[in-house]
Amino acid sequence: MQAETTTQDRYHAFDALRAAMMLLGVALHSLTAYSTIPDVWWLKDPQTSRLADMGLLFIHAFRLPAFFVMSGFFAALLVGRRGWQGFLENRISRLGLPFLLGMLVMYPFLKIASVYCWFLARRPDAWAATLEWIGQDKLTKGIQPMHLWFLEVLMWLCLAAAAFAPQLDRWLGAPWFLRILRSPVAPVAWAVPTFLSLCLMDVGVLDTPHDFAPNSRILLAYAVFFAFGWGVYRHRSSLDVLQRAGWTHILIALLCAWFSFGTIGKQIAIRPARDWFAFYSTAALTALTAWFMIFGLCGIFLRYCGQPSARSRYLSDSAYWLYLFHPPVLVVLQLPMMLLPWPWAVKCILGTLFALPILLWSYDRFVRSTWLGVILNGRKYPRGFPVPTVHTTPVPEPAPAEA
Repeated sequence: MQAETTTQDRYHAFDALRAAMMLLGVALHSLTAYSTIPDVWWLKDPQTSRLADMGLLFIHAFRLPAFFVMSGFFAALLVGRRGWQGFLENRISRLGLPFLLGMLVMYPFLKIASVYCWFLARRPDAWAATLEWIGQDKLTKGIQPMHLWFLEVLMWLCLAAAAFAPQLDRWLGAPWFLRILRSPVAPVAWAVPTFLSLCLMDVGVLDTPHDFAPNSRILLAYAVFFAFGWGVYRHRSSLDVLQRAGWTHILIALLCAWFSFGTIGKQIAIRPARDWFAFYSTAALTALTAWFMIFGLCGIFLRYCGQPSARSRYLSDSAYWLYLFHPPVLVVLQLPMMLLPWPWAVKCILGTLFALPILLWSYDRFVRSTWLGVILNGRKYPRGFPVPTVHTTPVPEPAPAEA
């Protein structure tokens, strides 16, 4: 989902950050198969761990929030350059088409794989039972947006942004935004509206929609991050302010996440009852985790990833495809490992390590230089991972002999 910019003014650091958050989704969904939290992935391995829960909850707290910050930033860029009509045309082609194609291609496979895994743990004739289930015409019942739900949420936010772009520019381009951005407590200030939105969630963390209807709670929560990204673009001449953030902010985020694990676990254990102190503590700690990670990651990527790189650009271009298509690849790898008595961490790492090269190969072979590349990247690019050029000092040719 790259915004089309010229080489001279391309925001390489934010391209890389957005791509990193998408690639982190592969690791996130590798963890979900080994988490004790139910109903968060297509299959559940017999080997589960609370440590997988901790990794899952930590990544979930900041990954998509950081992605939506970048989405708001590039949305403001596109509206400024193309106008609202060009912006909507771009978003429909880059968000709507992948959403529809992904649902048509991946949902049947993943649903059948999920049903097979369910029978595998309960019946010796798992495949026959799965075929019987398919014959009962249950495949199309209870369809969910899968991991593509974020595209639906982003499309709704883009529609709202296009409708209120002038108002967003005036409000978020005002001096108050820059004053908060320059404040050392900026992550805490932005955590306040996120805390309020998390108080509307189930256990104080960001919920995931399970149907196609617009969910006002989830839209509101991600609108805060989207709006922040829009405001950062309006004040893009002051991006150096974000470079002050870095590893200290990430350390604070880790501490907040650590304290939140206990309160989240307590709520999950007593559901449907609610411990209100644990609930509000979870919402506050999750909000702080998200915003300290966002500021820390922005600072680190601006500091170290701001220069153009052919390899970084290739990975940024590929990240959209890797995230969209990774569930079938992960499931195919995780399914046979369910029968192995290996530690969950070994299975999780192997699944991720095997999935990434397969996904990169599929991107290079079937996407980068094809019509799919036009949809996902805006244009076709030549195949092949960039190889660093070795610069050598040219040897001067000898002067021609005098006649």
